[in-house]
Amino acid sequence: MQCSRLAHLLWSVPPALVAVFLLVTRLLPRDQKIEAHRFVFTEVFWLAVPYGLLALVFLATALRFRRWWLALGSSFALALAVAAVYARFVEPERIIVRESSVTVGAPLRVALIADLHIGLFQGKARTQQIVDALNRLDVDVVVVAGDWTYEPRLPLVELLAPFATCRHRVLSVPGNHDEEMPGPPLAAELREALVANRVEPIEGKVVKIKTVSFVGMGDRWARKDALPALRAADERYVALAHNPDSIDRLQGTPVHTLLAGHTHGGQINLPVVTAWMLATATRGGFKQGLYAIGEKQVFVTSGLGMIGLPLRLFQPPAIDVIQFQ
Repeated sequence: MQCSRLAHLLWSVPPALVAVFLLVTRLLPRDQKIEAHRFVFTEVFWLAVPYGLLALVFLATALRFRRWWLALGSSFALALAVAAVYARFVEPERIIVRESSVTVGAPLRVALIADLHIGLFQGKARTQQIVDALNRLDVDVVVVAGDWTYEPRLPLVELLAPFATCRHRVLSVPGNHDEEMPGPPLAAELREALVANRVEPIEGKVVKIKTVSFVGMGDRWARKDALPALRAADERYVALAHNPDSIDRLQGTPVHTLLAGHTHGGQINLPVVTAWMLATATRGGFKQGLYAIGEKQVFVTSGLGMIGLPLRLFQPPAIDVIQFQ
């Protein structure tokens, strides 16, 4: 009887804690809400480890005494704890490299990254990890499709300093979190930090790398994603923007390809649930990979960082290496 009561406590604690967290953060002012997120997911979330160990003890006890319902519940609690620890502390620290090819009419090898979200949950060490991964690649250029930041507490010039050691040329456009949509006012500081660390902001510009001209677009949510003036209709243009919905800006222009991020690939990749979440993130319901939209095409990277719940599950941080053909 005592074991059953403890088991019920084991199963009821997670939803109760989630409910309290959501209620408290809903009532707090913005700055305190951000700090509460940081504290819970950095200092408190490790309690998932002893919770998992307790669930393991219950599972072993239930199997020994053939308490099958207790064993089933304990198995669920153990799986929840393992998934929580993995999604918070293991998968977000990974970086995978995916290879793809896209037809643009000119050869070029590009590393596409986005959504680093350096700040609240990942700092300078993560930036260094990303730059180290980029330096191991054989590419012609690195392009960053926005959302460098997420509620940073340190100067951006310091957090992004490892990019000064990147051996590739790096081009960048801003994302919604870099434009207060949402987030603190960081646009000017970010631009200064990027320039100081040898990253080229190309919003509103056309930059040629070998035979491919990259067209820099601003963020859609900030209503800055208009195309800049194009030099000639016969050039091989590739647009770089944060939001894949900016594909509609390419209609009636000589630009046929867009590189974008924003979606995080759902960040937590679950059947049905992820598709529903992504339907609210972009009008096109984009996730990751190459999409044909009429005569245009957009390639979406699933990004490197996290926002909201700082979890990644079945959607590891990725660098997309794209061979233009």
